[in-house]
Amino acid sequence: MTERERLLEKLGKVKALADRGEGGEKESAERTLAALMKRYGITEEDLEDTKATIHWIRYKTDWERRLLGQLAYMHLGTGHSFGCVGRYTKRPRKEVGIECTPAQYIEIEADFAFYSEAMKEEMELFYSAFLQKNELFPPPELAAEPTEAEKEEWEDVERAWKIQSMMGGLDRHTRHKALEAAE
Repeated sequence: MTERERLLEKLGKVKALADRGEGGEKESAERTLAALMKRYGITEEDLEDTKATIHWIRYKTDWERRLLGQLAYMHLGTGHSFGCVGRYTKRPRKEVGIECTPAQYIEIEADFAFYSEAMKEEMELFYSAFLQKNELFPPPELAAEPTEAEKEEWEDVERAWKIQSMMGGLDRHTRHKALEAAE
């Protein structure tokens, strides 16, 4: 990626914030955008390039890869995203290529940052609900004393309510039932 492309990408992000932001955030982004455009000699036309190119977005987990595919589908429809395989190793790389305009790329990347954080929070709740539903805890005599952070977490009523709600929708799994069914 050239220096100009990096600059346009950064300015595109500031422009997206100026377009979508609220109140002081929006005004600050508009001032920053105007100053940077003047400083680097960038025009509105440069920012609103409509030529579709391949943009690569890195991910860490399989869930993030799936989320990226869904966001590309949401913004562009079918057939615009694909994976990447190493040239020499032939192993999949943790990148998704998305064929889109710079403006669409900025939207997808902003959505990915937002929704991947939201998904992490929800997966933490799911994990807690799964542990509770399946009673995956040691007997009291083997259990460790809870930390202060764990005690505070247990006192969060809204979080406890969400976990309880999730537990209601989960099936309970036990290895003992699976062994009995096999006999």
